[in-house]
Amino acid sequence: MSKNTDLSLHTIPVELVYRILDFLDELTIFSACRNVCARLNTITNTYHRYQRLSTVYLGGNQVGIEKVKHLCNVLRHNKTIVNLCLQYNQYDSEEAKCISSVLLHDQIIVTLQFHNNNIGPQGTEYLSNALLKNTTLTTLNLANNYIGDEGAGHLSKLLVENKTLTTLDLRLNQIILQGAQYLADGLSENETLRILHLSRNNIGDQGVKYLSNALIHNKTLTTLGLEGIQLSDQGAEYIVNVLLQNRTLMTLRLRENRVSAQKAERLIDALMDIETPFALYLDYNQIDNDGKRYIKNALQRNSRIKITL
Repeated sequence: MSKNTDLSLHTIPVELVYRILDFLDELTIFSACRNVCARLNTITNTYHRYQRLSTVYLGGNQVGIEKVKHLCNVLRHNKTIVNLCLQYNQYDSEEAKCISSVLLHDQIIVTLQFHNNNIGPQGTEYLSNALLKNTTLTTLNLANNYIGDEGAGHLSKLLVENKTLTTLDLRLNQIILQGAQYLADGLSENETLRILHLSRNNIGDQGVKYLSNALIHNKTLTTLGLEGIQLSDQGAEYIVNVLLQNRTLMTLRLRENRVSAQKAERLIDALMDIETPFALYLDYNQIDNDGKRYIKNALQRNSRIKITL
């Protein structure tokens, strides 16, 4: 007579657990099979698909705060996830607070895609405070999050003290003059950031002046996005001064502004002696055909410069 054997997570053979995991998608393995019990954690740690899992993508799922809390509980024991993608979820400051609690201690995650949410200045403060202690995150995307000037102020402190972040995306965030000044103050002391996107924030010419003063001394930023920021010829002249003195910047995005042909020619002339590749985006400005001809002819004198008109 055969004996009945009760199977549980404590007794089920490892090979059988592997077979079950084979039928689950990777996100389910990460979010539902972790922290159930110590033995299941041990088994999933050795499961080949979990070991290769490096990205959690929850973009556009609009999961609520309780599921975010569950995700954060799992992430606190994270050993594989390096990319966290939580964009387009209508998250506010409460969800940002949860993610910040993970970043405060996590030493694995390098990329946080948190754009197109609604974290505001309060959520930005939570994230900034966490990243003052975090030493692994290199890319932070907060585009379209309504952070405003107050949020930019929190990020300014981060730029001064954080030594890891290399990419910061703040496009479409209702940042205006005061916020530009805050960020410029941070950039003037920052030694690690390489890419900064500020496009579609109405910082105007005065905001560009603040940034330009910082960039004259900054030695690390290589890419700056200033598309659709209400830039006119006055602000473009501040940028000319940067190009004459800064030899670190390699990509400058000035699309969709109000730069004239005459000032565009000044920008090109400032780049003529550059000895490294440089990409300048000037399309959708106020550059007439004569100005475009001048620029195209000027580019023949330095093949390292690439211009879009």
